[in-house]
Amino acid sequence: MNRLRNSAILSLAASLFSLPLTAFSPVRGLGTVTEDAAALFAALIWVFVFGLALIALALAAWVLKVLGWWSMCKSSMRRFYCITKYAVLLGPMVGVSLLLVGGVALALEALSRGVLVDGELSGVPEGSALPYVLPGLLIMVVANVIEGVGALDVGLLTEVKVLTAGAVTYLIMVALQPFQLLATVLGSTAFASDVASGLVWASSAASLLSSLLLAVGFHWARGKVIKSEA
Repeated sequence: MNRLRNSAILSLAASLFSLPLTAFSPVRGLGTVTEDAAALFAALIWVFVFGLALIALALAAWVLKVLGWWSMCKSSMRRFYCITKYAVLLGPMVGVSLLLVGGVALALEALSRGVLVDGELSGVPEGSALPYVLPGLLIMVVANVIEGVGALDVGLLTEVKVLTAGAVTYLIMVALQPFQLLATVLGSTAFASDVASGLVWASSAASLLSSLLLAVGFHWARGKVIKSEA
């Protein structure tokens, strides 16, 4: 639980770092600074630095999360925690790999069907990216749901309401992510962009809140377990 608490703290820091990057998402874009070369270069450097920090925090949080659920599995408290361990370990690895493969396949198809016009690929129907991103997305969502259910079970088992609330908020965030991606890939209209942007901010807010609640919840649950063992 100590590792899971520290993982949640790092996830909270990663969520905070991701907020400035949200302003430069594909929805709102870098279009506001593309007319000024110096401003564009400064923005790209800024995004690059924040992106590296975000990746480092996310990787560290993931490693601690894997180690935490690995220890929870060894504790023999619940067999389900062993399932959670493998979901946390393999879900992101397999999901990201499938997304990368799908992205390469989509780019090759786009190049074979269309040409680059004004910085965008034409000749590719809207929504055609869905089959390429869906397998990886589904695997990551299933893995995250299993992780959320595991955290919810720990909260109910230790009777720590903050941890239970954090797990529920985390599951809400997981539920928002597929709709966010679908809104991005299924349309390029202004309405679709506004919907995707709203879902990005809602997902970011849920990520911040869930990380905070999980960090506090695992800390309190750890204290209760120590007291019960004593």
